[in-house]
Amino acid sequence: MHSRFLSSFFLLALLILLCGFAAGKNAWKNPDTGILAGKKGEKLPATLSSSSDPTEEEKGGYPFAETLLNELDAQEIAAAKYYRLLDEEGKIITVTGRRIRIGDRYLDEKNRLYEVYRVKDYVATARYIRTEKLGRVKPGSPAPGFLSKLEKNFSYLVQMAITLPQKRGPGKEEESRKLIALYHTHNDESYVPSDGTHSIYGSGGIHQVGASLKAALEQKNINVIHSENLHLPHDRGAYRRSRDTALELLQHNPDVIFDIHRDAAPSVAYAAKIDDQWVTKIQFVVGRQNPSSVVTRRFAYDMKSLADDIYPGLVKGIFMGWGNYNQDLTPLNLLLEVGGHRNSRRAAEESMVLFADVVAKYFYGIPVGEEGETFPGAERRAAGAGAWGAVVVILLLVAAALGAFYFLNNPAAWERFKEQT
Repeated sequence: MHSRFLSSFFLLALLILLCGFAAGKNAWKNPDTGILAGKKGEKLPATLSSSSDPTEEEKGGYPFAETLLNELDAQEIAAAKYYRLLDEEGKIITVTGRRIRIGDRYLDEKNRLYEVYRVKDYVATARYIRTEKLGRVKPGSPAPGFLSKLEKNFSYLVQMAITLPQKRGPGKEEESRKLIALYHTHNDESYVPSDGTHSIYGSGGIHQVGASLKAALEQKNINVIHSENLHLPHDRGAYRRSRDTALELLQHNPDVIFDIHRDAAPSVAYAAKIDDQWVTKIQFVVGRQNPSSVVTRRFAYDMKSLADDIYPGLVKGIFMGWGNYNQDLTPLNLLLEVGGHRNSRRAAEESMVLFADVVAKYFYGIPVGEEGETFPGAERRAAGAGAWGAVVVILLLVAAALGAFYFLNNPAAWERFKEQT
């Protein structure tokens, strides 16, 4: 009842705010601005024309960025035409099968942040920005800085608030429930040394990597939903098709969703030896075209920080590139690149066992090597579930502040608003 009251109260406040904007809408009109306009003078990448491009009806409002091709195609992979990201001195920062565009950012293994300013053919050059201080993460509770970043992403908060009344609040039995969701947008992705090819039309080797993470989490008494829905073919429409899977998983109210992939890169780019065992490194991917990208990036930073503490070198870096990757559905939807196509699947599976320790400790405070136990006083609910109350409060404060500021500076709009109501 209390949750329903808060939701209704917020929606009323939001409605009042929107009415106020409508009353003075002439003051906000600007023909030179729009959702796809970008910064002044900035030229957005053109979509790639193809007979397989989705029609407007097929897109169904799907984010514009996903009509772009974000990865190497089969011919480029076969020819080893990887993208190389270099610093201004010509040193290699990373090698990847993801198409790099101007404005993309990369946080490397040592937490050095770079931004791409030039791309020519398959070589991108980035300038060093700073070395990020990720901070320490308190296991089992919302990560440091997570909630504070939410208030800077108003568009995402509005979306969450609109769907909030439709969500059933967790009961006493659900508060301590642990649930992780996994899926694969690119089902065909495989590992050449183990699977004989980089792509299998159907359930490729990447599904077994997901199964390895599922098994490792279940060993810790964590519930896992591993969707093996197919989203073939592996083309620019795959994320549009996997969106239905992500929405289906969200109906179960998981604490986090991982979209598990593998990169296309030389084996040396991902090979690592941790605790005398060969594994593949993991790369996080955050889409820059998400309304919740600030929050997702903070989440990725905090996950890397904890991984660095537990297994230094396990997380290769964080690629912040052009795209959406369905991360607009929830900020706790992280894309994982588990090794490259030239690494062995066995090494990728072993890295998932280590990553399960990171996930279990981050969300539930379960110590490494333990099964289902938590640190004394650690929160048992997930970071995402625990944020709802704070989200509503932040939204109310932001809505009230914006409304007050607008009407104080537009007395005529206030009079029109009173007349309309």
